[in-house]
Amino acid sequence: MKKGNKIIKSLEFIAIFILIISFITLAYCVYVSIKTEKDYSTAYNAKKTATANEIEYDNQDISNIIENVNNSVVGISKIKNKGSTIFFEDGAADLGLGTGFIVSQDGYIVTNYHVSGEKNSICYVTLEDGRNYKANVAWADKDMDLSVIKINANNLSYLNLGDSDNIKIAQSVYAIGNPIGYEFQRTVTSGIISGLDRTIKLEEEDKTYYMEDLIQTDATINPGNSGGPLIDKYGNVIGVN
Repeated sequence: MKKGNKIIKSLEFIAIFILIISFITLAYCVYVSIKTEKDYSTAYNAKKTATANEIEYDNQDISNIIENVNNSVVGISKIKNKGSTIFFEDGAADLGLGTGFIVSQDGYIVTNYHVSGEKNSICYVTLEDGRNYKANVAWADKDMDLSVIKINANNLSYLNLGDSDNIKIAQSVYAIGNPIGYEFQRTVTSGIISGLDRTIKLEEEDKTYYMEDLIQTDATINPGNSGGPLIDKYGNVIGVN
């Protein structure tokens, strides 16, 4: 009888021991679960705050960059001779308005051929501070629709040229120009690189030609933006609008 009681007590002890271990294990699991959830919540909130701060910083940073870039964006005007182009349906005695950007401190400016006109022709430049200059077209290529013009000025703020070979689809870009005229001068629009190595067919004066290796962007571009810079988030020029 005594031996039976000992067995029963031993079983009771084992059962109590198992219950205690089970309770401790359960309590520990609950603790770990709560702590993990708390740590995850803390980490998530920290990441969320960091992301918000990063976005705010990026916005402030690009605003400062755009402000500096604007100092080097110019307005360009030229009386268009009678004719018809893909850019102006009726070019008869219309005042062609476009954009350009300074690329050297001594007054070299890049723009579009259809904005400046042919080599050795004259156009007119308005700087960010309101100064006006007569410019000579130093180089022009109709097929590329690019030109370089020169004004007689020094100590100008100028833009850095980036490497368009390294840009990628979906990369953020910003277009600057004078859409619809000087009333909206230095308008900034943003977008992404939508496509690379694009080719378009152009027909003008009964001639057909192609423009190749073009950058496609969804940043809003209007006629007066022609010749303005397309820049990356660092303020480097990667294209011409």
